[in-house]
Amino acid sequence: MACKLLLSLSYDGTNYAGWVIQNNAPTIQAALNKAIKLITKNSNFKTLGASKTDAGVHALDQKVLLTVDFQITDLTKFQKALNKTLPPDIHVNAIAHVDQNFVLREQILIKEYVYVINDQQFDLHHHRYELAWKFGILDLDKINQIAQLFVGQHEFKLFSGLKTNEYLDFQTRRTIDSITVTRVAGKVVMNFQASGFIRYQIRMIVGAILNNYQNKKITTMQIQEKLQGVGQKATTVINSSGLTLRKIYLK
Repeated sequence: MACKLLLSLSYDGTNYAGWVIQNNAPTIQAALNKAIKLITKNSNFKTLGASKTDAGVHALDQKVLLTVDFQITDLTKFQKALNKTLPPDIHVNAIAHVDQNFVLREQILIKEYVYVINDQQFDLHHHRYELAWKFGILDLDKINQIAQLFVGQHEFKLFSGLKTNEYLDFQTRRTIDSITVTRVAGKVVMNFQASGFIRYQIRMIVGAILNNYQNKKITTMQIQEKLQGVGQKATTVINSSGLTLRKIYLK
């Protein structure tokens, strides 16, 4: 009988081409699969991530469903072995058994991402996890006001990395439940919550917010038009270093 395990992963995405396995690039999923295979001496397993994080994007709570055709009973030992075998920039936070009928994608309630902007002095300890903003201290009230344009249900195809021929293959009309903008430890933290996001969506939204803030490339009216699917695709995909998958909430 197959055994299903739910893992929570943290990772620094700097050195990886995202979550999903690729032929000629290092990915988080490939590193995890390699560690599992080394430990179990078995290749009859499957991993499925709850979120397909892009290249350079980090995670504090990526959920991964591991399905194997053999039993793993000592989860504590298995977790320790994984963390010993995995590269130091990937860590298994927790492992738990789930039912045979557990379907990960059906259990997702909310995905929470944060984008961090450092508009202060350069921070050596955290620069891999933030955008270095060199254009003065940001006005949070103004940033928040622009951000609220994206909250609610909109057509996000022009704020996505999808190609025109992919539009019919993806649900591009999405709902963002909330975007909050706060200052934490002197840095600007933009918190995004929704049941799901499209490729590059958050990074393109952040790029549009900052461009609008600077009166560059995109006006408020153009944002509103693009959110109805009218006009050209937004052009700025902001640096991935500032984006972290903070939490996935399950039912």
